[in-house]
Amino acid sequence: MDRKGGIITGVILAISSAFFFIFISFPLLNQQPNDQGNSPFSTSTQSPDTISTIASDIDSCMSNPSSYCDQEMLQISKFCEQNKGQEQTYSFCSDNRVQMYIEQRNVAQIKVNGG
Repeated sequence: MDRKGGIITGVILAISSAFFFIFISFPLLNQQPNDQGNSPFSTSTQSPDTISTIASDIDSCMSNPSSYCDQEMLQISKFCEQNKGQEQTYSFCSDNRVQMYIEQRNVAQIKVNGG
């Protein structure tokens, strides 16, 4: 009787593990980069609120560096490099603190969400 209960428990655990992987883990592992222009740095979504948030993120990262900030600052730098000459439109691109942060933290070698 004890062996039958162990087999049933094992089957139930296997099934629940399979459902967990299929419905939770698989979609998370299979996420693709969004090329639809919905990036927080895409030109189609640059509102004053977004620009203000990015400026606030720069302030926060300068006072409390972290690995999240490393990625954020690299993404800002990459965006500004791609949109050179539009510093008036994107005020955070003329903020020297971004490059200073990248140099101080030596994060230029980190790949930004490159897939």
